[in-house]
Amino acid sequence: MKKDLTQGPVLKGILGLSLPIIGASFLQIANNVIDMFWVGKLGSDAVASVGTAGFYLQLFWALTSVFYMGVGINTSRLIGEKKEGEALRWGREGLFLLLIASIILFIFVQLFQVPLISFFGLNEEVQIGAISYLTWMSLSFFITPIIFLFTAISQARGDTKTPLYYTGFGLVINIILDPIFILLLDWGIEGAAWATIIAQVVSSLLFIVKRGEVFLGGKEHWELQLSHAKKIINTGFPASMQRILFTIVGIMIAKIIADWGSEAIAAQKIGIQIESITFMCIGGLSSGMMSFTGQNLGAKRPDRILDGYTNALKIGISIGIINGIFFIYGGPFLMSLFVTDAGTIEIGANYLFMMGIAQVFMCIEMLTSGIINGLGKTKIPASINIAFTIIRIPMALFFAYILELGINGVWLSIACSMFLRSIALSVAFQYLKKKFINKLTHEII
Repeated sequence: MKKDLTQGPVLKGILGLSLPIIGASFLQIANNVIDMFWVGKLGSDAVASVGTAGFYLQLFWALTSVFYMGVGINTSRLIGEKKEGEALRWGREGLFLLLIASIILFIFVQLFQVPLISFFGLNEEVQIGAISYLTWMSLSFFITPIIFLFTAISQARGDTKTPLYYTGFGLVINIILDPIFILLLDWGIEGAAWATIIAQVVSSLLFIVKRGEVFLGGKEHWELQLSHAKKIINTGFPASMQRILFTIVGIMIAKIIADWGSEAIAAQKIGIQIESITFMCIGGLSSGMMSFTGQNLGAKRPDRILDGYTNALKIGISIGIINGIFFIYGGPFLMSLFVTDAGTIEIGANYLFMMGIAQVFMCIEMLTSGIINGLGKTKIPASINIAFTIIRIPMALFFAYILELGINGVWLSIACSMFLRSIALSVAFQYLKKKFINKLTHEII
């Protein structure tokens, strides 16, 4: 199944593409929040263990994103150009590359998990829990990339409902299994890992059985070919590189946060899950814009690209304002839903206050990155996001220690980087509009 995004009302096309992605994202939010709710019953140290291991899981997803993002971006363009066979070949080669990367990263984690966790210097109980969680969750390295790849291909084809159904079914299973494994069977954070793995297995099997041939071609076409490997990496690397460096910077920031103990790590972990309400919504809209832009670029419809961006920006800014107010005034209450420790609640509420101020800027930067990536100019948002994410580290050190703002200085550095990225990306898009989109318009005329 594929959807032609080059025809029909622009707003209807974007919303029709984005709403299922956002729906799937809300299911993911519900899953993450419920995960954190049940892990929170084990105490702040348990939350800190999951959060610490989670940094390296995020790094793995970032490293593998080079392949499924490269496939997704090019698939949307090929669909716009009516090159179905070529799109199938790109999907198959992306899957081969993902499997190779998964094997390498799995071995690396098994060999170096202890020094990876010890890097943060947290107490022994947190470290033991984090190592255990990372060990079991590394099994998902062979499962999750399949879900990401099929989701990227489906979205590139204009079909965002399929990922909603398949990932949603898996998430419901995870939500059901969490309290059973974590508390009833007393498996603790290992139970949280197993609930997630089982849910992902179900989702990946649904994708393979129901969409394997549609997205990758029939068995007669299956042969080990990597003729497009370089192109996949070249296209996906700039966009994924910002995820990789973003995660590495996140690990370095977490190292700074660890100076305030496991309470601070736990507070940020919970705060990030709450903040993901905005991130997932805008992420869905941004993914929709990337596919919408790619297809209309292939069909040479610059007018629809500009209309799409304007409409998406109006929606995104509205979401940022509403959620920002929610985080600013509801921080203490939201944190208290997960933990009872007063120190963790106070630190987390301060985090949400600062992130609430920055929500609009995050929305602008994500949506603008989506349209620029859809234009195939992935190096531009990657360079901007990388530069203004790296400066979080010196800013955090300066605000926290030189200005003596403490942990709140770290939160301030994150908010400032969001503001700077939104400004730089907006300027970059205006440049592309003049030099690229307007030129395409004149060529058509």
